Amino acid sequence: MNPDDLPLRDIHLPAPVSWWPPAPGWWILLLVAALLVAGLFWWRRRKLALARAPATLARIELDKVRAVWISQGDPQRLLRDISIWLRRTSMSLTARRQVASLTGMEWQQQLTALAGEAVFDEAEGKLLTEASYRATLPPGTNIDAAHLLTLCERWLDRSICRLQRK
Repeated sequence: MNPDDLPLRDIHLPAPVSWWPPAPGWWILLLVAALLVAGLFWWRRRKLALARAPATLARIELDKVRAVWISQGDPQRLLRDISIWLRRTSMSLTARRQVASLTGMEWQQQLTALAGEAVFDEAEGKLLTEASYRATLPPGTNIDAAHLLTLCERWLDRSICRLQRK
């Protein structure tokens, strides 16, 4: 038999493999990568939210102090409320045992240490540490409430920035 007489056709190669649709392994890899990116994004947002939580709550409380001052205008109450706010905020930013028992100059030094600078000068610090515990303010005591509340905001901002850098 003559091979040229046989009705054979030439060798046919299969069609080249297409890049689409990808194999199931690539779909799984894409899904894992997307979950990893979403997880990292969620973790970062959660970490920032937890870091900012004390600051957010402290700002809300400071706004309440400001609202009470505007509605009542009582300087004795303002000093007491700011003193309580500073104590609570300090305890939420650091360890309670580190702040709770401090008084006088030690308390002023702790506020300075938290902010990294002396936000309250000596007279304002004395007002916050002593006047809030008196029955009445000493005669001639002038309180610039707006300035004092602004200093509280500044102290909070500095303290949060300093703690986030650690």
